[in-house]
Amino acid sequence: MEVISNYGLKGLLGFLFGATVAFLVSISLKAMKIIALAQFSFLGFLAASGIITINLGRLFEIVNDILSWIAASLESIFSSILELGSFGAGFAGGFIGTTLLLEKLNEES
Repeated sequence: MEVISNYGLKGLLGFLFGATVAFLVSISLKAMKIIALAQFSFLGFLAASGIITINLGRLFEIVNDILSWIAASLESIFSSILELGSFGAGFAGGFIGTTLLLEKLNEES
């Protein structure tokens, strides 16, 4: 009986942690979208005015490096979650469930 409650507790804690992380990621992404839009608009204005020159080749190279780094990080994170057993399953369930709930709430409002 103790083994079942131990797995249940790990699963519940994983679910709560996953839900918290999903909520924080959602808020962070909204803030990052606003900041990126402001930066893009300001740099676009400066480039259109001739004040700065944008090197698109170097810019695409940086974006490619960032995307490859993100892909490697996500692979490491997912493999770690899978090795955590019931905590990982609870985390995945909490993260996915909260993400879907937040998307549904955003569509309704």
